[in-house]
Amino acid sequence: MLSKMNASVPLAQCWYLRKHVPEGRKHREEDGVLHCTCRYCQRPIKSRGGKTWDLADGFDLDALAEAGRNRHFSVVDVIDDMVIARYPIDRDASDEEVAGLLADICEKHEVEEAAGTIEVRLVQGQGGTRRLH
Repeated sequence: MLSKMNASVPLAQCWYLRKHVPEGRKHREEDGVLHCTCRYCQRPIKSRGGKTWDLADGFDLDALAEAGRNRHFSVVDVIDDMVIARYPIDRDASDEEVAGLLADICEKHEVEEAAGTIEVRLVQGQGGTRRLH
């Protein structure tokens, strides 16, 4: 409840913006995950690729997706870091069919008009995740 909050403890900028900013020395693990400290809240953060940073002890959507066995496209709301939709990819789909499915998904979710707030990610199961749009 807001009435019981301690007013003497200021909230960090990243609490309001939902964006952690790395500060100081970064180190990379064997699986490619970068670790650092947030400039604002001074908490440990991590990133896969250095584009977006999440709390190191928080829920890692990309790691969970990579543990799966099937390929699929995930449509992600970048601001809320939430999966909006998932589209499975047939195991026997050709590259052309996958490209066609990607184009349909981008059109359906208006990815181009979203100006970077919606991304389509190719989750390759145990092979990794790639941001496509």
